[in-house]
Amino acid sequence: MLCLSHHVDTFKEAFYLNGDCIKYNDFIEDLITIKNQAQEIKDINNENRFIPFTIDGIMWHVMSTSVTGYSVVIKNNDVSIAFRKKGNTLSDRNPSVKIEYRAQFLVLYGLQEAHKKINDYFQKNIHNDYLSKTQEIHLASDIQGHTFTMFDTFSIKTRAQKKWGYLGEDGDLGKEFVYTSDRLETLYFGTSSNKLRIYDKTVEFKKNPDSQHIEKLWKLNNGDNYKEHKDVWRIEFQIRREKLKQLFTENKEPYDYTKVLLENLDGLWNFFITYFSYKDISEEDSINFIRGYRIKKDGTPKLLTKEAKRQIRKKAPIHPLWEKIKHFSSNKPPYWFRFNQVKESQPVYAMNAVCGLVSTITKQYGTFTPEILQEVIQKAEDRSYKNNDIGLIDKSFKKLQDYFAKVEQQSRLGLDIIETPQDFTDNFSFFVWDALSPLKNGSVAQKI
Repeated sequence: MLCLSHHVDTFKEAFYLNGDCIKYNDFIEDLITIKNQAQEIKDINNENRFIPFTIDGIMWHVMSTSVTGYSVVIKNNDVSIAFRKKGNTLSDRNPSVKIEYRAQFLVLYGLQEAHKKINDYFQKNIHNDYLSKTQEIHLASDIQGHTFTMFDTFSIKTRAQKKWGYLGEDGDLGKEFVYTSDRLETLYFGTSSNKLRIYDKTVEFKKNPDSQHIEKLWKLNNGDNYKEHKDVWRIEFQIRREKLKQLFTENKEPYDYTKVLLENLDGLWNFFITYFSYKDISEEDSINFIRGYRIKKDGTPKLLTKEAKRQIRKKAPIHPLWEKIKHFSSNKPPYWFRFNQVKESQPVYAMNAVCGLVSTITKQYGTFTPEILQEVIQKAEDRSYKNNDIGLIDKSFKKLQDYFAKVEQQSRLGLDIIETPQDFTDNFSFFVWDALSPLKNGSVAQKI
C-alpha cells in the first residue's frame, strides 16, 4: 500500500465582521450595482453571466446570481466569496461573508498558506476586523495498492447515527452504497455533518479533466512508485460546523474557530481516524455478517447476534491501512503546476479548429460552401437568442476575457506565460470585437 497524499480538498469559512462597517457596506453596494449589470447578460448558463471586476490587481467575476441570504457573489480561479451588508454590530450575529476555496488552490499552497493569502487580501482591501469560523472542511488521503469492497462495510465501525441506507442489525451505522455496472465506486458512512466517504478517485478524475491536477501531486510526492495504470482510492472525511463546535482542543478551544483548526489539523484527522474505525475483519466473518449466521464445526448454522458481531469487531485489529494513514501530513507541490498553463498559440490549434468545423458541417449537409457556413453561423446566433443564450461573438469575447485573466494571474505567480503586448492587454476588448466583427456580415464565410 502506498499513501500518495494527505491534503485538504474542501474548505469553507465565514467572517463575522466587527467595528465600523460603513466602508464595507458601501463596497457591497458597488458590487450590487455591478451585479445588476451582469443580470442583463443573456445566457442559459448562469456561470457565463458575470462582469469582470478588479480589486488590487486581482481579477474577479461579479456573478449575476448569488446564494441564499447573500446579496452578491464574486469568483476567480482560487475562491468564491459571498457578501451581504452588515447590520447593527450588536444585533447582527450572522456572518456577513462566506468563502469557499477551490480544490486546486488548496492543493497548490496547502490550507494554511492559502488561508493566509485570502485573509491578508481581504484585510487589506475589504475589511480588517472580523472573526473567522470554519463552516466545512474535507480532509483527504489518497492511497494505491488497496481496493475497497462491500466487505469493508462490515469492517468500518462508526458511532454516527444512521440516516439512510440502513443495513443489518447495527442501528448506529449510516451507510450508502454506489455501484456502476456492478463495480463498487463509493461508500458513505455517517451523516452530512460528520461523514466518511471512500471512493475510487481514478474513476472520477478520468471523467472530470478538472480533477487531474491531483495526479500531478501523486507523481510529485511518490515519483516512480505511483503507477498510472492502478486505481487510486480516496478516503475523505467531511465535517461541518455543527459538529466542529462540539470538538475542543486540550486547552478547551473549539475547533470551529478557524485559527484553532489551522493549528490542529493533525488532531482533527486523529478524531476522524478514531471515530470511523477500520478493523481488519476476515472475509469469512464478513460473509457471516451478510448471511446472519456462522457455520459451526458440526456443520450446523448458529445465528449471529448483535453482541456476537460486536465482539468480532472488538477483537479484530486495526486495519494496516488505517495505521499507515493515521498521521496527517499535508504535502503541496511547487508552483509549476498552478494551472494547465497558458502556452504560446501554434498554427496547429487553428488548423484543428477549422478541420472540426468543416468536418461537422459536411457530415450534416453533405457539402461545405461559404453560403452553408454563413447559414450555420446565422442559425446558431438565432438559436442562442431564442433560448436567451449569449451569442457566438459575446461568448467568444467572454472566453477571451477569462483567458487573459488567467494570463495575468499566472504572471503574478511567476509562471511562464505568453508575452502579450501591453496595448493589447489594456484594450483587448476593442481588438477582439474588431477581429470577430466579420462574423456579423458573413465576410468570414466568403473568405473560406
